[in-house]
Amino acid sequence: MENDNLKPFDIDQMSANQQDVLADLQKYINESLKTSDHHVAVIEGAAGTGKSVLLTRLFKNIRQGLKDPASPYQGLKTVFTVNHPELLKVYQEMGARYSDLYKKDYVRPTSLINSAHKTDSHYDVVLIDEGHLLLSKREPYIRFFQDNQLSEIIKLAKVVVVVFDFQQVIQGKMFWNQKLLNQVLAPYDHRVFPMDFQYRMEANASVSAWIDDFVTGKLTPLPVNQGDYDLRIFERADDLFETIKERNEEGGLARVLATTGFQRRADGAHHVVLDGFDLPWDEFDAQVKTWPNRPESINQVGSIYTVQGFDLNYAGVLLSPAFEYDAKNDRMVVNSAKVTHKEIYKKNPNLTDAGAIAQAKTDFMYNALNILAKRGKKGLYLKAADPALNARLLALQNQAK
Repeated sequence: MENDNLKPFDIDQMSANQQDVLADLQKYINESLKTSDHHVAVIEGAAGTGKSVLLTRLFKNIRQGLKDPASPYQGLKTVFTVNHPELLKVYQEMGARYSDLYKKDYVRPTSLINSAHKTDSHYDVVLIDEGHLLLSKREPYIRFFQDNQLSEIIKLAKVVVVVFDFQQVIQGKMFWNQKLLNQVLAPYDHRVFPMDFQYRMEANASVSAWIDDFVTGKLTPLPVNQGDYDLRIFERADDLFETIKERNEEGGLARVLATTGFQRRADGAHHVVLDGFDLPWDEFDAQVKTWPNRPESINQVGSIYTVQGFDLNYAGVLLSPAFEYDAKNDRMVVNSAKVTHKEIYKKNPNLTDAGAIAQAKTDFMYNALNILAKRGKKGLYLKAADPALNARLLALQNQAK
């Protein structure tokens, strides 16, 4: 996999499954455009199932038909939105590079909503990637003054196509579950388009099942047969980093990632420090190249904010002290008191029950781990800061030998 922003998103040859979903999706859009009502297509799928690839192809197809008298998309007003600055870079680069697309076609949701309200604009088709990152509460600080971004966008469009994965919900201000999504969609015609095939991780069924279990706290022996996938537990974080550097020299796109929960370094530096490992966290950079594709990011620690939606070849994931070992139940659990990035626990009016709030705090962390653990196409390396948890993981690795 080359260090090219666009390559993982703009694929010439889609799979038969992807082509089938695209054909069904376009048929739904075409029929919906014939009415005066609002319609919503929801693409649901886990990390790595090719949702962004599908959305990219769909938008290109629609845009290519704008000037074609024989196309159902002739003359349509369209826009593509994503609430993720690193992903927005990729899409805006597409707009700058390809014919029929323009950089201005890709915007953040708040900008889309506020601009449409200011100019009394409406759209025929709006595409939303990473819909689980849409705000589900008002955030005046970033100039969103309504209650739900998806609700506002549906009001502005004849057809909305939105991607959702509830296992990638990672913050209180962006809280979503099936109940809330159903409430938002209830007044409108809508259809779900499931995508349940894995394209990112080149892992066999046993490895994929182990990772699926692990990111929800279930601990089992590592698979004996890992095929060509490299799944390993490390005793030390610095050893993990050395291996990541070796993989990066071999084929690029190998990076260290971490979950929130690491304290700042003693001198106040925003670093991840563990064993002999000491590197700074990633930072948003306005340059065109995304964080995974920048050579200097090999010496930084990636987070959900810079890798969500992107592919790596190898991911080395450091679990913060917020992930602990529950020996009584032989499970990995979340200690929310040790989460350092308190922004993810922002209050949401859709979360008021004490039990639901506690569960959400746990789920946000598991979901963040799910995102990080499924970045690597060829391998996943793990090291837990909690000594008891790492010891248990190493024991489970030894059982597989």
